[in-house]
Amino acid sequence: MDIVERLASYCIECFFMIGAGLGLIGIRLKLRRIMLIAIVQGIIVHVVRAFYIKNNIPFGTHIFIIFMCYVILLVLIGKQRILDSIISGLISFLLLLWGEGVFLFPFLKLFQFDPATLMSRPGGTLIGMLLSDFLLIVGFLIGYVFKITIIDFKHFHENK
Repeated sequence: MDIVERLASYCIECFFMIGAGLGLIGIRLKLRRIMLIAIVQGIIVHVVRAFYIKNNIPFGTHIFIIFMCYVILLVLIGKQRILDSIISGLISFLLLLWGEGVFLFPFLKLFQFDPATLMSRPGGTLIGMLLSDFLLIVGFLIGYVFKITIIDFKHFHENK
């Protein structure tokens, strides 16, 4: 059950990453395509993290592998240009890192959650993921739902 919960949290996190990253630069994929990419990316994240844990490799370099897979999936499945995919990935990972680094522990303190207890309970991983992905969710709402483009790259695309 723990693996299913982690896989679900990775897929949800990847869904918000794709929607926020692309939405904030003015690209809105169909939800089905976002979900497909998110599921594949969530499985990749799980496999990479499990490999690193099994082989006692420090987690510092796994982000590069995950980032490259993210970009490749956006290019192959999402049919996006490589530049748009890289910029989308950079925006998404920035929002993710800010959310985990800045918002996670104040939210845990605000809601009086103990991190060790939270992660050991059923549903704790999902709650922790939603708390740490606060900025991704806000970015998804702004860029994808409300269709507000923060960075407009349309004038860089070739006119055919």
